[in-house]
Amino acid sequence: MKTIEELEKELKKFREELDIARREKLPEEVRKEISEKIGETMTRLHLIYLQNMGPFNGDVEKIPSIPICSAKEYQEIVIPNFIRCGAIPKKDLIVGKTYIGECRNASEAVWNGEVFIYQRHKFHLVYPEEINHFEDDDGSDLFVPIKLKEE
Repeated sequence: MKTIEELEKELKKFREELDIARREKLPEEVRKEISEKIGETMTRLHLIYLQNMGPFNGDVEKIPSIPICSAKEYQEIVIPNFIRCGAIPKKDLIVGKTYIGECRNASEAVWNGEVFIYQRHKFHLVYPEEINHFEDDDGSDLFVPIKLKEE
């Protein structure tokens, strides 16, 4: 496995290559290939970061974005490291309780035993919306609960 320093050098090289490809107006396929290498390298860096991150300590600001990675990497790296840092596993959630956490559109949500429900605010409308727990990645936004809301 490459080190963070090696991956950062690789990322810098790919970004320089992409700049050259754009300047030289190289074919779209070449630029796309370089962009994919950049994405893969950024995913590798993100996974290394997850493996080395510290505890959330109840602070939603410390919850990193969830990387786009393979299902195997998600199961073996992402989920265990989120739980290690303080995310609450599904098996420990209590039906009907409100949790503080993180997703794109909310910082608190109620667990109904299958999914979280939160109040979505969009264009002056407020309505309930479902969101999966981070252990149930479906390609959409996910909720990462880190503590029970005090009532």
